[in-house]
This record gives sequence, structure tokens and C-alpha cells, in this order.
Amino acid sequence: MESPVSFQPFFENFGQSGAPHASAVNSDGVTRLEDVLRVPTEASGRGILLRAPRAGYGKTHLLEQVRQRLSHGHEFIPLRPLDGSKVDPRAAIEDALRRLTRQLPAGGGLTVLDIHARHLLAHGLQPLVLSGEVPCQDREAAVEALQQRPVETFDFHHPQAVTAHWTRENFEVLGPRLSLEVSKTTGCSLNQVAFWLAALFRFAVAAPEHPGRTGMLMQKAVEGADAERFGTLLALLSRFHRVALVVDDLEGVHGDPDGARRVAGFLATVRQEAPRVDLVVSLNDDVWESAFVPALSAGLLDRLSEVTIRLDVLNDDAIISLLNSRPGVDGRAALERMNLSPADRYARRVLRMAADAVPEQPKPEAEQDSFEGSPPRRDEGPAKDSDETPTSERVEAKQAV
Repeated sequence: MESPVSFQPFFENFGQSGAPHASAVNSDGVTRLEDVLRVPTEASGRGILLRAPRAGYGKTHLLEQVRQRLSHGHEFIPLRPLDGSKVDPRAAIEDALRRLTRQLPAGGGLTVLDIHARHLLAHGLQPLVLSGEVPCQDREAAVEALQQRPVETFDFHHPQAVTAHWTRENFEVLGPRLSLEVSKTTGCSLNQVAFWLAALFRFAVAAPEHPGRTGMLMQKAVEGADAERFGTLLALLSRFHRVALVVDDLEGVHGDPDGARRVAGFLATVRQEAPRVDLVVSLNDDVWESAFVPALSAGLLDRLSEVTIRLDVLNDDAIISLLNSRPGVDGRAALERMNLSPADRYARRVLRMAADAVPEQPKPEAEQDSFEGSPPRRDEGPAKDSDETPTSERVEAKQAV
């Protein structure tokens, strides 16, 4: 018997919603991770280790719930190592920009990155206005606009946005000064800040409907990219929003200390460049013990696991919630039919066992008739076949009438 479709999928990818959420599954872990991430913008980031005894405990499901709950005040950036063990800075930057260039609802074509770019330009211009280096008739009003209304102030596509148009006309001279101020406040390399500020400025001034502006940004950003450039991008983003870098696919480093060392080295560089960014590493115990523990120093292990959140086996309420999240399934009744051992009480195993324990739903009567080849019913009652008259002749005669 085939498993009911309602029990699929068993696998999810972070950032791409798959299975429906079951609120009671890993609810303690969801609450704790949410509390750890819900901190002021200026707070230092932390290394958060999300561990489970094995695959299938619902780590990705948990991360996706937290991402959706904190979506308004946080930016979640997935980091996907190639083959699970190699981090390509170019791919990391491209993935981040692809996510950041998603269009805003009712935004007229504006993207999340447009908003970040405008905040960044306003942040860099403030000290220049305060010092008088940038001439301004009403200095206090100008600074207030930069602080309180950066998105409107740097609306390059509005004819009345005077500051935005003045910045565009003078950016060739103004750009280096803006870069210097932003470099001071972020602690990032001046060259890297200047690169991103120029790239984001070109992106922001281009018309939202321009078909190639995202592609041109990505092409420029990945040329000669390294971990420092990626870290600087995250550092700039984290000046205005909480940013969490999420690594959720490390199966490829199982038993590979060298691979774990490469991944950890990349993450250490990113955290050094972007100290406000939270780093969430999600993996199973076997990967942690076979790859990371043998490869890394005690200090680096501690930095990756400043906060450790462990997932445990599911209790009955969590299992019922998980099964009830599947359409047409009575979770309590399904649990009673399942003979679960303690080792079976994790999400993927429960769903697989439930697929065998829950009877397949019968097809609707109309669907059964169509499948079995029965003739359609008519108001005058079912047609009666005669052994003496071929079926084709009966059909033709009926059509003629």
C-alpha cells in the first residue's frame, strides 16, 4: 500500500517552506532560539549551535518557524556549503543578494536591498551634515530627516527628494567621505566598505523596473569575492537590522575534519568582520563529534557554541500535533495504532511509521467510477447492455436519439 500524500515531505530546506508547521514539535527549542535572537540591534552577535541526536529531529522545521516569527525585525541569510563542506564566497554573496533583492509587497518594485542601501547612505551622511562639511540651510532638520526618515529622504525616484538628487549628482566626490565615515562606525576595511557603498549606490539609483540592475550588482559583487567581502556586507546590513547567518546543511563534513576546519575558518572570518551578526549552526551529533571536535581548537569550538540548543525526543502531545498537521489525519487515533519505541520518537521516523499505520483514504465514488471504467449515470437510470447488441451500436443508437 502506498503512503498517503499527506505525510510528505520528510525533508525541508531552510528559507523554502515545505511541510506544514506543528506548533508543539520542538516548541521549547523554538522559544529559546527566538529569545536568544530577539535582542537590540546594537547587541553583539552570538554563536548558536542547534544540535540533534540524528537527522530528522526537525532542526530545519524549527529554524523556519523562528524565521517566520522574526521576519519583520530580522534578516536571515542562509549559507549553503558546496557538497556540505566547501564554502564559496561568491556563491555566499550571490545567495545573500538574491534573497535581499526580493521585491517588497506593494513596494512599486523596490526591494529589501533598496531599503538597506538608503539606510546606509543616510548613516554615512549624518556626520558630514553635523560637521558642516555638507552645506545645509537647516542642519538640525536635515539630520532629523536622515535619522527618522532615511527611506523617504533617499528616494532617488521621487522628484522632491532633494537630498537624494544632490547625493546622486555629487557621489563621485562624496563617495570616499561616506565610505570613511561608515568604515569608522563599522570597523570594517575602508576598501571593502567603499566597494559595497558604490555597488549599493548604483543599485539604488537605478530604476526599480530596470531589468538588469540585480544581475549587474551580482556580477560586480562576485568578482574577486572572498570571506572578508561577504562579512563586510553582513556588517553593513547589521547596522540597522538584526542579521542571522544560518548554516543548515553540513552532512558533507561527516568524518572530514579538514572540511570542518574550512567551514569554521570561513565562519570565524565572517564573525570577525560582522560582530553584530548571530551565527546559527545546525547539525547532528555525529557530524559535530566526527568532524568539528577533532579539527578545531577549544577556543573556536566555544565560539561556535556560545549558546547550545539541543532537540530531544517528542512526547505524545508533540507527536499528535505533528500528525494533526497533515490534512485528514486524526493524530491521536494514529498514535494509538503505532508501536513507537523511545528511539522512534523523532519527527521523520514518526511520519514514516504513520504512513504505514494510517489506512489509505478511500477514493470518492465518482473517482472510483471513472477509474473502474463504469459508464456515467444518467437521469433515466443505468443503461442495460444486451448480449445481442454490440456496445458500439448501442452508443451510436443512443447518440442518434
